Amino acid sequence: MSIKKITKNEFKDTFLSPLLNINDCPKQINFVGTLFPKNKYKFVAIVGSRQHSNYAKEALQKIIEDLSGYNIVIISGLALGIDALAHKYAMENNLKTIAIPGSGLDENIIYPKSNLNLAKNILDHKGLLLSEFDNDFKATPWSFPQRNRIMAGLADVVLVVEAKEKSGTLITARLALDYNKDLAVIPNSIFSKYSDGSNALLKQGACPVFSGNDILELLGENNKIIKQEKLDLDNFSKREQQILNILDEPKNKQEIQKQLNINITTLNTELSILELKGVIKESLGKFRKIL
Repeated sequence: MSIKKITKNEFKDTFLSPLLNINDCPKQINFVGTLFPKNKYKFVAIVGSRQHSNYAKEALQKIIEDLSGYNIVIISGLALGIDALAHKYAMENNLKTIAIPGSGLDENIIYPKSNLNLAKNILDHKGLLLSEFDNDFKATPWSFPQRNRIMAGLADVVLVVEAKEKSGTLITARLALDYNKDLAVIPNSIFSKYSDGSNALLKQGACPVFSGNDILELLGENNKIIKQEKLDLDNFSKREQQILNILDEPKNKQEIQKQLNINITTLNTELSILELKGVIKESLGKFRKIL
């Protein structure tokens, strides 16, 4: 991985310019990949625990799928758990993603080592790796809270997926409030041991998020966000066009089959082709358009 450097004086002409407004702005940022143009994207930082519930995983997947098709970049910390899922679901839904580990960016140093392939996959999907630490800096307990200020500083919205009462995730949440960023939280069961911290944030006034549309509203109304180019249906067969038109709302296979009145073998073939083309995705038993 080719590691480059940008200094604080150069931030103003890039998407890194919001960092100039935070306390203790980093003097430089090391990065791998190509810096995004200024003012093209909206940025959503996603934070949560390494240990998480199945509910959190499924809720995060749904919300990121709802954001597919918008010029939104998902920021997270490359850690195990929610961070890794945020990067993974972003790439699955054709969204760009930025990983900000609590270490340097050298391949032998990047933390956690088990997510090195994830980091490389992010780059393959034209995402970015960022760090203010020297390339050979090993992660320490204090480096994670320090890097959290960069995540919160770059974000337009910080989304807390799930957090225990004494979770490092809450550090990023507090930073978001300090920086005047919108703080959003996925509500969770009052009986869940994973959600005491995140539910407490809701009690304190954080915005509850039930779908990607709630994120879009926080970003400034759906129609004010630059929408990626819509599908050109002329590039698809008549049957494929019919399926795509049906999937204006997510539907399960039985609902699609009933509306098209075709046999299940033919439908399975058509759905597989559309998935290979990267325009639909199955989640929780339902198919939805990605773009």
